[in-house]
Amino acid sequence: MELNYRRDIDGLRAIAVLLVVLNHVGFSAFGGGYIGVDVFFVISGYLITRKTAPDLALGHFSFADFYLRRVRRLLPAFVAMAVVTSVAAACILLPRDLASYSKSLMAALLSIANVFFWRASNGYFSPTADELPLLHTWSLAVEEQYYLFWPVLLLLGYRLLGVRRCGQVAVLLALAGLALSEWAARAQPNAAYYLLHARAFELLVGSLLALYWERLPRASAGQARVLGLVALALILVPAFTLDHHSRFPGVNALWPCLGAALLIWTGENGRGPARWLLAQRPLVFIGLISYSLYLWHWPLMAFTNYMEVPKELGLQLALVAASVVLGALSWRFVEQPFRGRPRHSPRLIFAGFYAAPLLVGALAVGLTLKFQGFPQRYEANTAVMVEALDSTFAKARGSCFIEEFGTMATQWSPDRCRLGAVDRPRAEVLLVGDSHAAASTGMLDVLLKDAGLRGYDMTRSGTLYLPGLDDVHITRPGNRLDPSIQLTAPVVTQAIRTGGYRYVVLGGRWPMYLEGMSEAGLSAYNVLQRPGGGATPAELLREGLDNALRIIVQSGATPVILAGIPEIGAGRDTCQVKNRLFHTANDCSVELGDVARRQEPFILILDDLKQRYPQLLTLDPKAVTCDAQRCHSALDGTPLYQDGNHLNVRGSRLIGERLVARGDNPLQVEGATTELDAQAIRQVASD
Repeated sequence: MELNYRRDIDGLRAIAVLLVVLNHVGFSAFGGGYIGVDVFFVISGYLITRKTAPDLALGHFSFADFYLRRVRRLLPAFVAMAVVTSVAAACILLPRDLASYSKSLMAALLSIANVFFWRASNGYFSPTADELPLLHTWSLAVEEQYYLFWPVLLLLGYRLLGVRRCGQVAVLLALAGLALSEWAARAQPNAAYYLLHARAFELLVGSLLALYWERLPRASAGQARVLGLVALALILVPAFTLDHHSRFPGVNALWPCLGAALLIWTGENGRGPARWLLAQRPLVFIGLISYSLYLWHWPLMAFTNYMEVPKELGLQLALVAASVVLGALSWRFVEQPFRGRPRHSPRLIFAGFYAAPLLVGALAVGLTLKFQGFPQRYEANTAVMVEALDSTFAKARGSCFIEEFGTMATQWSPDRCRLGAVDRPRAEVLLVGDSHAAASTGMLDVLLKDAGLRGYDMTRSGTLYLPGLDDVHITRPGNRLDPSIQLTAPVVTQAIRTGGYRYVVLGGRWPMYLEGMSEAGLSAYNVLQRPGGGATPAELLREGLDNALRIIVQSGATPVILAGIPEIGAGRDTCQVKNRLFHTANDCSVELGDVARRQEPFILILDDLKQRYPQLLTLDPKAVTCDAQRCHSALDGTPLYQDGNHLNVRGSRLIGERLVARGDNPLQVEGATTELDAQAIRQVASD
C-alpha cells in the first residue's frame, strides 16, 4: 500500500535527528536529546504498519517484497558508512579497540548491535562509550528486529483473532511492554536501554496509531492547533530536562512517544502551528536526509572523542555542519539511486547489499582478530607502549585468574600458578583476592624474585577473601546478589592452613566494596551487603578482614595487604599513547586528593587492623605511582594501566622494579612497609 507523502512527518524526523545530533555533539542544553531515537521508533512503527497491515488483512502481503524493500531502503547507505568508518578505524584506533570495532561491525551487519553493545559496554552513557564508532547502530538493530517479528505476529493475529481482536491484543502488548520497560529501567538499566523487550512499546505506539487509523476521528482545526503544540511540548520538554542520569526508557520514554503519535495524528488535516512548523522546507530537507545524517554523524563524533580533541564551540558547530553535508551527499548519491523501481533481481540485490558485505565483514573481523588489531602499524617506541597496554593479567595468568562470578575454584595450583623464584622447592607466599590482586601479580613476581621467594595466586573476579561472612553477598548488575565470597572462602582457608606459607598477601579493589564502583552509572554495584541489613559495608569488610588476618596469623604466616592502586578513571590508561599518536598534550594523571578521598574509608579500617595485628605489612603502589600532588597513569612513558582501574602486566612489573630500586620490598625486609604515610593520606583527603 502506498501512502500519501506528508511533509510534516519528514519535519518530525528532522526534529528527532537534530535532537540526537545536538545531544551527541555535547550541547548541554540538549541533555535529553537522545529521546529523538524514541520519536524515530514511533515513526517507524507507524509507517511500517500503515503499509503492511492492509495487505496482511487482505492476504496480499509478501514477506519477500517487504524485506527486499528494507534492504534497498537501509543497506546502501549503511554499507557506505561502514566502509568509510572501517578505513578510518584502521588508521585511528589502537589495536585492542580496532579488534573490538571489528566485532561491532559484524554485530551491526547481523542486526544485533544492540545485543553486542549491551554485553560489551558498561552502558550507553559510560565514560568511553562515546568513543565507539558504531554505537549508534544499536537503534537500527532494534528497528530491524522489530521488522523481523512484527509482520509475522500481525499476520498470525489477523488469521487467528481477526482484525479487531488483533488490535485489542496489540494494545495489551503495548501496555505490558511499557510496564516491562519501566521495570527493566529500574532493575536492568543497561539492558533496558539497548534491548528490544524494553523498546518494543515505543514502536507499538506507532503501530497502534496505524492499526486504528481508519477508526480514529480526524482532528478539528482547534484540536490540531492545541494538541499539536502539546505534542511538541511532550517531545521538547524531555529533550531539555532529561539527562544521562534519568531513568530510561520506561515511563520517561512514553511522553516523547505520545508526542510523536499526536503530531502524526493532528498533522493529517494540514492545520495548526505545529503542522506548519514541521512542513517548513529546511526541516523537511533535514527529515529527508535524516537516515543518512544519523548514520554519518556519530562516527565523526566518536573519532573526535577518541582522539580527545577538546570540544569547543567551533568544533561542535563544525561537527554538526560536517554531519549535515555527509548526510546530504549520502542521501543524494547513495540512498536515492536505490529508492526507485529495482533494476536487478531480488537475489542480486540481496547478495550485493547483504551477503557480500557480511562475507567481507567476516573476513575483516577474522584478520583483525588473528593479527590482534595490527600493532605492526606503529613505529618501535609507540609499539612498546601499545604492547604494555595490551599486556593483560587475564591473559598472563590464564586459568589462575577466574573471570566468571560464582564458579568454584578448582584450577588453582601452587605448581601451575607460580610466581617469583620458581626454582624454589615449594611455595612460600600466597596471593588471594579479586582482579586487582590478579593485576598486581607482575609487581609481586618482581618482589618475590628480589626476596628469593616462590609464590602463587588464587584470584577471582570481584571476590575478596573474607571468611566468616556466610550470609554476606556482593551486589551485581540487575540487583543480583552474588555469593562468591561464601563459595571461595573455605577453599582459600584450607590452602592457608595447610600450605605452611611465610606470607599471605590479600589484595582487592577495597573502596569498591565499601562505596561501589567509581564508573558513572555503576556506583551501586559490587558493594558488600548482608540481606536484611544489620551492618554497614565498612563493618562487614572490617569483620571479614579481621577473620582473615586471624586465620593467617594462626597458620604461622605474616599477613600483607595490598593497599590498593589509584583508580585513574576510564580513558587515562591510553592517554600517553594517544598523546603520542595524535600530538596532543592531555593530562594523564589524577589528583592525589581525589585518590585519597576514595581510599580513606579503607585506610581507616587498615589503621584499626594494624593496631590489632602489629605484624601486618602493607604494600602500597602509590609509593612510586604518586608524588605529593598527583597520581600518574604512566612512568617514563610506559602505561601502567589496562583500563581505568587495573594495572597492566608491564606496568605492574615496572612498579615492582621501582619498589626494589628504592629498597622498599616488605617481603625482603621484615617489618618494612611500602606505603605513603597514612596520616599524610588522611590529611590530603580532608583538604
